[in-house]
Amino acid sequence: MINGYDVEVKLLAVTPEAERLIESAGRLCWDTQDKTGTVPDRIQKWIEIGHESMVEHACATFYIRASRVLTHELVRHRLASYSQRSQRYVKESELRYIEPAEIKEWGESAHERFEEVMGACWEAYRDLLSKGIKPEIARYVLPNACETQIICTWNFREIRHIIKLRASKRALPEMRAVASEIRRIAKEIAPQVFEDL
Repeated sequence: MINGYDVEVKLLAVTPEAERLIESAGRLCWDTQDKTGTVPDRIQKWIEIGHESMVEHACATFYIRASRVLTHELVRHRLASYSQRSQRYVKESELRYIEPAEIKEWGESAHERFEEVMGACWEAYRDLLSKGIKPEIARYVLPNACETQIICTWNFREIRHIIKLRASKRALPEMRAVASEIRRIAKEIAPQVFEDL
C-alpha cells in the first residue's frame, strides 16, 4: 500500500556502478578524467547547469503493479522499454482492480457503488467468455481500474523526468504514489543523480 493505493513498485535491475559510469561520461565531456572521484557532488553540479546527457548512460528496470489507468499514462514516456501483462492472451479470471483512495473518501456508498460496478464488469466478461468469445474481444467490458503488471526500463534522465512530472501535486493520485516510490528507490540507488528531486 502506497499513499492509500494498493500498488507495488520494485527495482529489478540497475546499471552496475551507475554513478561511476555517469561521472566517467561527464568527465570525458569536460576532459577531466584525472579528477574522477574527487568531487562528491560533481554529478549534481552538472545537472544544475543543465548538462544531463551523461545520466542517460545508466538505466534502471522496475516492476509495477497498478491500474491500467496508470499504465496508459506511464507508457507516454517513450524513452523506455515496456512489457505489460496481456489482456489479449491472458484471461482475467480473478476480480482484481485498483480502487482509488479518493472513492473511499466519498464514503461507504461510493465505495459500495464502485465495487458493484467492478463486479458487474467481471460478470459480463465471464459471460462473454462462456459464450465462446475470445479474451481479446471480451476484454472490452473490463474497466480501466483493472489491475495490471508492467516492467519498465528507463535511463536515469527519463526517470528524473518522470519524477518531476508524475510526483507533482498535479499528477493523477495513483501515479503520484508510484512516482514517489520510484523517487525513493532512485535516491537509494543513485543519490548523486536524484538527490535534488
